[in-house]
Amino acid sequence: MKRARTFIFFCIALFAIGAFAVQSQQTPPSQGTQPPAGQAGQGEHRQMPTIDEQVKRLADRLSLTDDQQAKAKSILEDQRTQAQALMKDDSLSQDDKRQKFMSLRQATISKIKDMLNDDQKKKFDEYLQEMQGASKEKPGDGSSPKNK
Repeated sequence: MKRARTFIFFCIALFAIGAFAVQSQQTPPSQGTQPPAGQAGQGEHRQMPTIDEQVKRLADRLSLTDDQQAKAKSILEDQRTQAQALMKDDSLSQDDKRQKFMSLRQATISKIKDMLNDDQKKKFDEYLQEMQGASKEKPGDGSSPKNK
């Protein structure tokens, strides 16, 4: 049970960075096998995008050069390696792991931003805000609805 919870948390932490592919897949209604936003987790699990899928999504979204794509892939591979090591570390409490995952996420975001030009940084910040907003708008989370 503890390992399952750790694995789920690991997936969520990687999802924060790696959701580039998943986010865009939620838009097309023609994918009948893809559950609607907010329903994964109700008996169904989304498959995490691969590093290559994440890099492609970043490349498409931010117009990355080949060199930037190679750097992004390296950064994401490093993040995955560190996250897997964290998952296996039984000496840490769940709270400690969560904090370390959040620090790892922030470090990855920082490394990606460091390789971007100003226009790409703007697009990346906008995308991160979209992702943060999408995660807060999941139905059934108990929060009060936001009227726009």
